[in-house]
Amino acid sequence: MSDARLPDRFLWGAATAAHQVEGDNRLSDCWALEHATPSLFREPSGDAADQYHRFAEDLRLLADLGLNAYRFGVEWARVEPKPGEVSNAALDHYAQCVALCRDLGIAPVVTFHHFTQPLWMARLGGMGSDEFPSRFAEYCGRVASTLDGVALACTLNELNLPLLAGSYFQDRAPQASREAAETALGAPLSSFFLFSGEAVLTGGLEAHRQARAAIRSVRPELSVGMTLAISEEDAEPGAEAVRAERLKTGYLPFLAAVADDDFVGVQTYSRTVSRADGSRGAVRDATLTTMGWEDRPEALGAVCRWVSEVCTRPIYVTENGYPGTNDPRRSEFITAAIAGMKAAMDDGADVRGYFYWSLLDNFEWMFGYDQKFGLIEVNRSTQVRRVKPSAEIYSSIVAEYA
Repeated sequence: MSDARLPDRFLWGAATAAHQVEGDNRLSDCWALEHATPSLFREPSGDAADQYHRFAEDLRLLADLGLNAYRFGVEWARVEPKPGEVSNAALDHYAQCVALCRDLGIAPVVTFHHFTQPLWMARLGGMGSDEFPSRFAEYCGRVASTLDGVALACTLNELNLPLLAGSYFQDRAPQASREAAETALGAPLSSFFLFSGEAVLTGGLEAHRQARAAIRSVRPELSVGMTLAISEEDAEPGAEAVRAERLKTGYLPFLAAVADDDFVGVQTYSRTVSRADGSRGAVRDATLTTMGWEDRPEALGAVCRWVSEVCTRPIYVTENGYPGTNDPRRSEFITAAIAGMKAAMDDGADVRGYFYWSLLDNFEWMFGYDQKFGLIEVNRSTQVRRVKPSAEIYSSIVAEYA
């Protein structure tokens, strides 16, 4: 790969989300939903990967792989457990996480909202509440003023996901579980992000705008953006209009909204095919991952090309990964995905970083702990970490591109 060098400041990293790895996030809306009976979730998150206490251990494993960036989350429910009640201990914890990143030469990339919120915010209506934008922005400004040295700030994770995959979650929500969920939340299920629907176009986008302004007001040097779930979008013959409508409703409003951002985070796992009957899914007879997605690492290069055509912002691939226990295939997936991204860059796509999802095997929301995305295995009983061979392959690729 002698001709494969990337820009010197290119970020090579891995990503996690606060609720999925920290553990014991008892004051969030997701924790309440997990413990409803019957639950929409296969199992509760519990201690997760206990990263709240093991951040330093995990960061050193990341550094040992030769990666220079880590995307992780700040949990709003920890920072503001009650309305207006700020936990200085939580703020100090996250400040220490950022400082440790800097000490190890790791660029800290912080996500402020990764699907979860304080239970009290859910009970006010979540993203559908008129109060959500200002309350979220206040929280973001407070955290940003505390964290010194963050490389990139991601306001909201995959803000467009409820529009793209709302029915996917709805179909897995039996009526009894929905009723139990609303009892546990003390609010309609639409107050939880994954079920928030079109509120992302109103309260969600406004929250992003206000949060961006709040962060810039205290950290004008900090690059701010949001991340979007973007599949490679294809269509069967006769379904081109279906695909066009999906692009119009699920992607374009959000890509337009990042025009004033410093970057856009692209999160790509697979390809989605639109069909003439209005349905969508994998290519017929495709090889599927354990999540039911088409096994298609080539999707990443296609998405980088498309986003660069419709959006002028620099791109960071903030998530891309392979779910499953077939670690040799994970190695192949990573290799092919990065090659596709590099080819898109050679064709002009302004990509400035790649973050594999995920650093750790973690809590995959309603699917519980069965889905294995991680570069590092986590023993659920002992919390012992084991670096997988695919992590070493990723490490070797990064070294070759350096």
